[in-house]
Amino acid sequence: VTTSKPSSSTIAIAVMTLLFSLVGRLSPTVIRATASSSTSTSFSLGIISVSAFAFSPISNRNHLATTTTCTIGLNAFQIYHVGGKKHYGSNSLSRPFIRTGQHQKDLAGSNFSGTVLHSSSTTTFTALPETHPYLSEIKPALSAIRKACRITTHLQPTTAQSNISGLNKKDASPVTIGDFAVQALVLNLLEKQFKKEKDDDGCIYKNVFIAEEGSKNLDNDDDNLSTEILQVMKSCGYDDIISNVEELKRSIDLGQTYQPNGELYEHILKEESKNDDNTSSPGRPLRTWCLDPIDGTRGFLRGKREGGQYCIALALIEDGVPVLGILGCPNLPVSPMDTNYAWSDDETSENNVDTRGCIIVASKNGGCYQLPLYPLKDDEDDSSTLGSTRIHVTQNDGEGKVPLSQARFCIGVEKYSDPDGKISSIAESIHGTLDSDGDIMYSARMDSQVKYGVLARGGAEIFARLPKKSYVEWIWDHAPGRVVIEEAGGAQIDTKGNLINYGLGAKMDETVDGILASPGGVFQNALIEAVKENA
Repeated sequence: VTTSKPSSSTIAIAVMTLLFSLVGRLSPTVIRATASSSTSTSFSLGIISVSAFAFSPISNRNHLATTTTCTIGLNAFQIYHVGGKKHYGSNSLSRPFIRTGQHQKDLAGSNFSGTVLHSSSTTTFTALPETHPYLSEIKPALSAIRKACRITTHLQPTTAQSNISGLNKKDASPVTIGDFAVQALVLNLLEKQFKKEKDDDGCIYKNVFIAEEGSKNLDNDDDNLSTEILQVMKSCGYDDIISNVEELKRSIDLGQTYQPNGELYEHILKEESKNDDNTSSPGRPLRTWCLDPIDGTRGFLRGKREGGQYCIALALIEDGVPVLGILGCPNLPVSPMDTNYAWSDDETSENNVDTRGCIIVASKNGGCYQLPLYPLKDDEDDSSTLGSTRIHVTQNDGEGKVPLSQARFCIGVEKYSDPDGKISSIAESIHGTLDSDGDIMYSARMDSQVKYGVLARGGAEIFARLPKKSYVEWIWDHAPGRVVIEEAGGAQIDTKGNLINYGLGAKMDETVDGILASPGGVFQNALIEAVKENA
């Protein structure tokens, strides 16, 4: 209810809400500002406008901060509370480190989305609108990723000492039954959804799948691993999708459309499309789905309590440009301000549903959103986008809460992402010094493309990967992250400042000798200069 002449009780509630928020005494899971809510009460006192809400201690996994929004004159700001500590600025699930005034624009603008209001009578969740770019691709892909996340959370070890079946590939990299199960499930579901997709002229699009694993790695195991994978499918309730070894291996190999050098097989490129009247048309431009079933397998194996971050990473690529990216991140804290990337000793999947696990979804010209790991309502299926919250990178003009001299690096754990140690030198150029142990002053280390998600929601500012010169990157390691960081307002580039072509097959151009990501602006400029200085 919105009134221009509020009652004295309404004024009292609103003023008390503001005052108590200022001293940080409200429960941290009650209120969130909204642009279009039928349960808010707004009024003006001179040049001060206050939005307050009736509240009750309702908790939900995607909403952790108590928020009071004030408008003073033309400037808006928020004071939000997490764990009893006050933070001034914008709620980073809406737009991190944003300046006063901009949040007011977001609240009033038609593009504002992702608000949840906890009320004493109703709970309203925001879903992506039906006009959202690539929504017809997002929903089935999201459904597949959520099912895959159930598999990986079921399988991930607690610590590195825990056991999970797997093997080492020829390049010595590990692969687990989780990798195979996820790839088979996701590709099987996508094939069913998009196998006969048509354009406006009635011609069938060519949806090509590129994925990391191949079933040949299972051939020398007398089907023992295959049997374990099928048991996982059954345990998670997906044996109605894949129930036998033949279908398992066929589904895995849907992604094996490329040669060892990364080029697509000739028959994939020349294949013609069949029309409804059984006539042929030249193959349409490829729509390529690329999947890393468990991106960060070493993090997955490191275990929940040892900070083992990983993600299920999926991208759709059109004409060499990633246009849809989804990162399923079961171990990433829900709140961007929560840096507890490792599970605590008393943490379980039963008591952390409100605090850990999310999915990052981004589409070209559609923005970047954080969604709950699983549907918020029991009657919603896995394709539900309820609880979508738009996220943004750190303010990049040098005037925000994070100065360039304190830019936070989010980089890999393994040495192969920086074998020459150049990233520390780059950080020293930007920060002016290293810490007393000779390490980066402001940094977090984690596996996988989760790092792109952290940057996209304002939890860090710099990502750098500088592998050995002879290494040629696989597209599934960065294509999903490209869409995520760009649609959150940032940029992904090579070390020369160029965009990367994702249309050459399963691998990037061999001239790409490193990958950088940032919020853009002053951070990107400084990062490129620091890379040049330390080349």
